[in-house]
Amino acid sequence: MDIVTYDILFDVLKKVLGKRGMSVDEIRELTLYVLNFFGYDDTVVDNILTPTDRHVFNTLEELGILTTIEDEVTVSRGKLWRIHYWTFKKDNIEKILNQNEECRDESPEDIYRRLFEEE
Repeated sequence: MDIVTYDILFDVLKKVLGKRGMSVDEIRELTLYVLNFFGYDDTVVDNILTPTDRHVFNTLEELGILTTIEDEVTVSRGKLWRIHYWTFKKDNIEKILNQNEECRDESPEDIYRRLFEEE
């Protein structure tokens, strides 16, 4: 996956948050909200986020959709400056997108057993 598009992120959020009772309209708004930070890039600098934005990103990190990375840069006079970024976890996003295809191959007994194991 080269880039996380609106359709991809919407489908992933729908699969993850739809199970938790979030409406389709709320998921659409959240998808646009998140993509407005990323645009066509894979990373967002943490400094631009407000506490509310950071809370949303932390929630998406808990769901396995985002992760943080850190970069260290030496600035004048040898001081070390740490820059924190948010990035998509593309491997998890692909895994979530492909979950339905995996479920089709399972028998109904396997699906119900797996449901009880997840709780």
